[in-house]
Amino acid sequence: MISINNKDYNFSCFKFKKKLLDIIYKLGYKQPTDIQLKCIPYFLKGYDILGIAKTGSGKTASFILPILNNININFFNIQVLILVPTRELNIQITDSFKFFAKYDRRIKVLSLYGGQKYNIQILGLKNKPHIIVATPGRLLDYLKKNIINISLVKFLVIDEADEMLRMGFIKDVESIISNINSKHQTALFSATMPLAIKKIIGRFMNKPKEIILNLSKNNILPENIEQYYCLVNSWKNKLNILMKFLEVEEYTSVIIFVSTKLYTVKLSHFIEQKGYSCSAFNGDMNQKLREKILYDLKNSKISILVATDVASRGLDIKNISLVINYDLPIDIESYIHRIGRTGRAGKSGKTILFLSVRNKKFLFYIERHIKSRIKRISVPDDNFLINYRINKLSNLIKNNFYKNDKKYFFYKRILSSIIESSKLNNQEINIALLDLIYKKKYLI
Repeated sequence: MISINNKDYNFSCFKFKKKLLDIIYKLGYKQPTDIQLKCIPYFLKGYDILGIAKTGSGKTASFILPILNNININFFNIQVLILVPTRELNIQITDSFKFFAKYDRRIKVLSLYGGQKYNIQILGLKNKPHIIVATPGRLLDYLKKNIINISLVKFLVIDEADEMLRMGFIKDVESIISNINSKHQTALFSATMPLAIKKIIGRFMNKPKEIILNLSKNNILPENIEQYYCLVNSWKNKLNILMKFLEVEEYTSVIIFVSTKLYTVKLSHFIEQKGYSCSAFNGDMNQKLREKILYDLKNSKISILVATDVASRGLDIKNISLVINYDLPIDIESYIHRIGRTGRAGKSGKTILFLSVRNKKFLFYIERHIKSRIKRISVPDDNFLINYRINKLSNLIKNNFYKNDKKYFFYKRILSSIIESSKLNNQEINIALLDLIYKKKYLI
């Protein structure tokens, strides 16, 4: 087998439509992964595809990009059906489609899964979506009630087929496929190849091109990255929690990942006002500005970067010791790319994922796929913060006190003058000075 060096290729080699290619590069994607290099050419040519690959390989983009390239926007019917086993994966893939489909707002994507109200989804179906991402149970329910018509589907993707087998969805999947009457292209992705899935391949796929990757080494996250999650019960105090972690965590540089370009600017401005050296980083910035920001980060002129996922790909800065997922990543692949910004060049790293109780299932989904435990970390309480600040300030004063320094005599003279003019004693003046310090830097 010929080995592929991804650095020798970029997304231009696939001959995507210009608008799609432009958005790929604008979003920060540079070199395709192994599975993308092998799958996309076959997908573009209309072959059925069997992909054996684990999460984190880039398989989601390997079917989303060619589908978006080949879709007929002017044909207002369901052309694409993506079957997934869980609600969480459904939402992630739907978001990924919307993420890449920004170049054309006419592309309509609808998510169908159990747990959401029927009337919302039925209204979405009346809007004539091009792409449906569905869990088998909810889709089969609509098919039995004649609410949905998938007979004209041109592209069928079955993702995490082995997980569907484990959850007992395989018969439902077979029933759904039997409702697709038109000639269509099928792609099936799985981490393993049990017998039941082989039967589906034999019955419903036409001489599929097999893409089998051994990604076990690539999927194991470095041992020098400590992963944590923090439960944020109220999103209203999310910002306050972030500032507490920024104060008490020991780091050289930190990246805070958020979901929108606008919020990179708002959040970085807020952090900067608290006395930290911070900058926003997103895809709307011109290349010259982005290069300057990265230069400043590498050379410790700034210590905090607030970024969208554009910074999670192709960014190699060795002094990033902390990554905070302030907003949830859109999928597992994004999570892996994000936390991969730390723990580089053999150095240790730490990551913190902000999570609400409602989204805790996403945590279990991540753990299952990365085969790694993510520990819970508590928000620093007031007592901890007070003791931390006292110790930090005490050390700062002790390390910056030089009795024979010229500044010593200068400050001594200033202090004497303040005592004389203000009629306050030493302790009262020190309290006032401490108050001024904390008002500028800390949230008390």
